[in-house]
This record gives sequence, C-alpha cells and structure tokens, in this order.
Amino acid sequence: MKTRITRLTIQGFKSFRKKVSIPIFPGFNVFCGPNGVGKSNIVDAISFVIGSTSTKAMRAGRLHELIYHGNKNIPPSEYASVTLWLDNSDNLFNIDAPEISIKRKVNKKGIGTYKINGKTTTREKVLELLSSARIYPDGFNIIMQGDVTQIIEMNPQERREIIDEISGISHYNEKKEKAQRDLDKVAEKLKEVEIILTERLERLQQLEADRNAALRFKELTARLEKLEASLAHKKFTTEQEKFKSTEQEIENSEKKITELEQEINKLEKEIEDTEKRREGIIEEIFMKSKEAGIREDIEEIKNKIIRNKDKIESNEREIERLNNIIEKLKSISDTGFSLRKAVKEILGLKKSGIFGTLKDIIKVPKDYEIAVDSAAGSRLQNLVVDSPQTAISCINFLKNEKLGRATFLPLSRIRKRELTLDQKRLLKRPGVVGLLSDLIKYDTKYDSAVKYIFGDTIVVENLGVARDIGIGKVRMVTVDGDLAEKSGAMIGGFYTKKSTFSSAEIDSYEQSKKDLEEEINFLRIEIGQLNKKLDELREKEQKSGTRALDLEKQRKKIDEELEQMKVKRNELFEERLKLQSRINRLKIKSAKTEAEMENWKIEVEKYKETEYVDEDPEKMEEEIKVISNTLSSFGLVNMKAIDEYDAFKVEFDKLKSKYDKISEEKKSIENMMNKIEEKRRDVFYTCLRGINKNFKEIFREMTNGTASIELENPVDIESGLMIKASPGGKTLLNIDAMSGGEKSLTALAFLFAVQKYKPAPFYILDEIDAALDKVNSKKIAKMLKKLSENEQFIVITHNDYTIKQGNRVYGLSLENGESKILGLELPEIEVN
Repeated sequence: MKTRITRLTIQGFKSFRKKVSIPIFPGFNVFCGPNGVGKSNIVDAISFVIGSTSTKAMRAGRLHELIYHGNKNIPPSEYASVTLWLDNSDNLFNIDAPEISIKRKVNKKGIGTYKINGKTTTREKVLELLSSARIYPDGFNIIMQGDVTQIIEMNPQERREIIDEISGISHYNEKKEKAQRDLDKVAEKLKEVEIILTERLERLQQLEADRNAALRFKELTARLEKLEASLAHKKFTTEQEKFKSTEQEIENSEKKITELEQEINKLEKEIEDTEKRREGIIEEIFMKSKEAGIREDIEEIKNKIIRNKDKIESNEREIERLNNIIEKLKSISDTGFSLRKAVKEILGLKKSGIFGTLKDIIKVPKDYEIAVDSAAGSRLQNLVVDSPQTAISCINFLKNEKLGRATFLPLSRIRKRELTLDQKRLLKRPGVVGLLSDLIKYDTKYDSAVKYIFGDTIVVENLGVARDIGIGKVRMVTVDGDLAEKSGAMIGGFYTKKSTFSSAEIDSYEQSKKDLEEEINFLRIEIGQLNKKLDELREKEQKSGTRALDLEKQRKKIDEELEQMKVKRNELFEERLKLQSRINRLKIKSAKTEAEMENWKIEVEKYKETEYVDEDPEKMEEEIKVISNTLSSFGLVNMKAIDEYDAFKVEFDKLKSKYDKISEEKKSIENMMNKIEEKRRDVFYTCLRGINKNFKEIFREMTNGTASIELENPVDIESGLMIKASPGGKTLLNIDAMSGGEKSLTALAFLFAVQKYKPAPFYILDEIDAALDKVNSKKIAKMLKKLSENEQFIVITHNDYTIKQGNRVYGLSLENGESKILGLELPEIEVN
C-alpha cells in the first residue's frame, strides 16, 4: 500500500500571503524560478506541516517568523497555515476517507495547532499517523539545501550515524541504554546487598563458631552428666553390694557369738560346781588346821587373791567393753556427721595452719547439742585456718582439682559477732539460759571463729520465752533447736536427732576406763604381797597333819582344774571379744558404707531421667576428668548462639536468596543486553549491506564506475563509515580525496541509496544540482527521471536540463514581496 502528496495548501506562510492550493502529481514535479522567489519555501512548508520543530532547518529564528511579514503596501498576515493532502485510496492511514489532510497553523504568539481532516489534534498524533506511511519530519526523503555539502563535510563517525538512523538501531540503543540503566541500578542494589551480605556473613561465621562451641559444650555437658549419673549409679550399686555383704558378715558373727555364749555358760556352770567342791575341801582343811591357828589366815589370803584376780579379770572385761563403746561412739558420731567431700579433702592434706572443722574445735555439753546443731547448721563444717593466705591456698587447691567448695574462717581476719548493750541486758531475762558461745568449751585461740558463729546467739528455754523477749530483737535458739533469726525468720518443728555424741560423754567413758586400769594395777600389787604372805603361812602349816596335806593336794588339783577352765573361759571370752570387735568394725564399716551409699543414692536421684552407660568406673572417672578440663577451657559459652544462629541463618538465607535473585536479574539484564547488542549488530549490518548494494548499483548506473561503503573497522559498528568510489574507471578513492564534483555526485548517490533502502511515499530535493557541472547535472537528472517512474519527486531547481526532465513544472515569481506560482505539464520527449 502506498500514498503520495495530492495537494499542498499554503496561506500566510513566509512569502505566500494569499491562500494558494498547489496540486502535486505522481512522477517528477519540478519547481523552478529565479533566486529569491520562494522556491525553497515550498520545501519549508512541507517540513512545517509534517511536524518539523527545527526552525533553523526552515530558515527562521522562531515559529512566528514563518508568518508572512508584509511590506509598506501590504500588511503582515495574522497567522501561517499549511495543509498537506495525502492519498488514502488504499486505506493506508486507517481513516475512512479517500484522502486525508494534515494542517498546521501558527499565530504571531508562536502558538500552533494541528488538525487531521479538520479535527484538532496533537503533534504526537500527527507524527503517529504519518509514521505509518514512513513519513518523518527529519527523514532522508527530504534533502534540503546544504545536505549534500554536509554529507561531504561529515567525518566518518558522523556518516556512520546515518546508517545508525536508517537501520533504526537507535531503538535498540534506547533499549540498551535503558537496560544499562537497569543494570546499573541492579548492580548498585547487588553491591549494597553484597556489602550487607559480607557483614552478615562475618556475623554468621562468628555465630556459627559460637553455635558449634555451644553445641560441643552442650554435647560434652550431656556426656558429662551421663557419665556422672552412670558413675553414681555404679558406685551406688557397688556400695549397696558391699553393704549387703557386710550386713551378712555381721549376722554370721553374731550367730557365732551366740554359740560361744552358750559354750561360756556351760563352762561357767562347770566352774561353779568345781568351786563348790573346792570350798568343801577348804572347809575341811580349815577344820583340820584350826588347831594350828594359821589355816584361817591362809584361806583368807587365798580367797583375797582369788577375789582380786576375779576383780582384775572383771575389770579387764569392763575395759574391753568400754573400749568397744568408745570406738563405737566415735564411729557413730563420725557417721552421723558426714563431712562434705571438699572438707574431707582439705583435712586430708594435713597442712599446717588448718585446725579442723568448727565441730572439731568445740566441746558441747549434752544439754546444748541440739541448740548448737540448729544454730550452726552446715557451718559446723566450716574450716578454721590461721590466715587468709592459708584459706586462699586451700580454695585454689579445690578449684584446680575440681573438688567442690568449702567455707574458711581465718583466725587472723575473722571478726567476732557480739551482742549490743541492749541485747546483753536480755541475758538476765527469765527463761534465758545464756550466750551460746559461753555455754560451749574451746581453746581460747579459736575465740574469734567461735564467736563469729555463736557470739550473737542466745539460748532460751522455749519459743514462749523468745516471743516474750521479742522475735527479731536478737538471734535466739531454744534448747529443743527452734531458731528465731534477727531478721524475723523462724526455723523449727520436729527435730530428728542425729546419731552424734558429745565429747563429754566420750570423756566420761575414757575416765571410767582410766579408773579401772588404775584399780587393776593396785590389785596386782596387792596379789603380789598376799602371795608372799601366803608362802610364809604355808611354811608354818607344813607341820600340820598328813590329812591336811592330802586335802591340800586335792585343793591344788582342783585349783589347777579351775585354772584350766578359767583359761578356757578366757579364751572363749577372748574369741567372743574378737568377734564383738569384728562386729563393731563391721558395723562401723556398714555405717560408713550405708552413709556412702546414701550419698550416692542422692547423686543417683539427681539424674532420674538420665540413661546409664555400662563402662568401667575408672575409665568413666578418667573421662569425667578430661571432659571437665575441656569444659573449663571453654571459658564463657554463649548458649543463646544456637537459637541466634538458626534465626540469623534464616535471615541470612533470605538475604542470600535476595542476592541470588538480584544476581539472576543482573545476568538476565546482561543476557538481554547481549541479545539486544546481537540484534543491533544484525540490524546494522543488514542495513549497511543493503545500502552498500544500492550505492554500488546507483553509482554504477550514474557514472559507470564502482563504489562501496564500509566501516573503518569491519567488526566494530561504532567505528567510522568510509565512502569510496571510482567514477568512470578512475582509481578507487575515499570521498575526502575526490574533486568537488565527484564528492557531490558520490554524496548524492549515497543519499539515493539510503532513500532506496528506506523508500518513502515522496522525495523532496532542494537544489541538489546547484554545485554540479553540466555533465554531472545530466547524470543526476537522468537518475531522477528513472526513479520518478515509480516514486513521487518534488525537485527545486533552476537547472535547465533538470527542468526539461520534469513531468510537470511549477514556475514561481515574486510580485510586491509575494510569491506567485504557475503550473505547466510538459509533454513526454526524449532528451539527450
């Protein structure tokens, strides 16, 4: 489908004052006339009406300067108006009319309007309508005066820009520039996100390290707990088995003692019967020796000796019993008062400057044991030392060995607690027993430690007395163990007495033992003296009768039998005593085992939900030590890092996802730019090849020579365009090296090649042959004649030969500053 100009109506535009309507026909239309009559104003009018905004190209400073100026006799026009009529018989413009009219009008204020078929519209609508027919205000179908010279004077870069424009790669350039702008924005976004991501990555790596440390710490802690639980369970089981075994041994020993006691009772009966026989013989001997007067003394001495021996034997058994009692009391006291592990370890050091626990340095009367136990509580296990240096040394030892904690009372630094004057007056109140520190015994060198614990505590008979005095006035403890703190807090209830005994009670047994030992020594001395006296009396008695001697022999024999039976009895006593000692030791062992078992049971109960492992205890202890050392080396562990890492990782992954998305977007834009560039190059090279082909054909037809256009760098579409030609068989030259006429001819051939590549509905040429000689003018005229067979040409010229080639000639003249026009249709003639 094609269109063409059918009419051009001008009014008030430049030199055309009156309204003039010029019919334009197909083919070769020539506008001619002398210089200055307004020929080029025809071109300006067409440029004006199709939407040109360059007043410079229309040879005016501003739009209102396009309005007819007038002269002395004719006033200026009020406006300039141009209407262009285009053929629409093929419905090219999608308007239901055989032809369309484009009108542009401008007033003296420079305000312009556009109309399409009489309806006001905008320039954009006009341009859009005309573009459908390849009509553009700056199209190459209009060659103005100077355009040929401009082509000649262009540098290669500027000439290449013509190809850019014709090929339409500006569209791709715009796309590429937009894509580049988008790419720059995306790159900036990517850079910002990358900076944040880098910062977050450092934080994530730190959190990951902290998280891993926390997980490792948690894992080791869990393993440690499992090992400690398993070890406690293993120790508890072992102690339980030992306890059962010891209890079984005690039971067996007690059965053996029962058997021995039965045997002892039997032997006692035999001794009793034998002693009765002996007494009968002694009685008879006494009767026989009564006359001698010495038998009574002998028997009395013998009986005294026997009584002394019996007393010694009895005392020895009592001493053995007291030893068992003292040993048992001490062991039970130790068992009832179970020292903490840390305290045991410190006491085990046997280091100078460590005097023992608070319990070790005091002696408590039995009546106040419960009061002391309640008032001191766990502080009875406080360790009394000489100085802070000793305390620090012990604390460091506990830390290094991980043995637990203990409280130390340095005598050189600890401060006594004392009652105020008002509080001291309370000691005189009824029911007040006294100050607790005054009721217990201790070495005065421990005064500061004892009074630190007990110096501000008074003992009262009961809580009623404490209430009368006033709860909170002073620290008070009842003899039953109820405690009223100075703060007002009260501790009391049923008190379960621990299996402990006062040192006074043990001392009482020790004193009884000592008294018995002294009595034994006295009796043995007395026996020695009696035996000496007995020998003297027997010597005198030998003079008595034979019967007395026989009876004496019997008595001696009975004495020997009694001695053997008593030895046997003593052996049985000894065996029983050994068994009792063994039982005592076993009971002490059992009590200690039971206490140890209870301690481990408490440990086991701490790990109720923990799964046990069945491993060797020594290996478990070694692993516990290794894990404990490892955990100690961790320092501060951020357990929150586990959750913080997970939360931060989610945020980081979102940011990373955003980064990846932006990266993909960047890649997508880069790929699009590559595709645009690829398409841009294809379009450019397609256009270049097409124009080059046209250029070669047109130049050969015009000059019978050769010509070409090519890039300075064939692979770089940004490089300059070189126009080379060889008119009439001459050497191939760059356009810049040609003569003036050759340059013009070559430039026109190039412009015709461009027009042929992008054909337009009409072509307007304004004095393109002005600089050509006669020969070259003919060449151009012939070319135009040929081209106009299929295209509409409007040519402005005053070249005679060109005028003769036209199908219609429009002559212009100037009268009183106003252009006049006359049309003439020429017959078809052959012109040589």
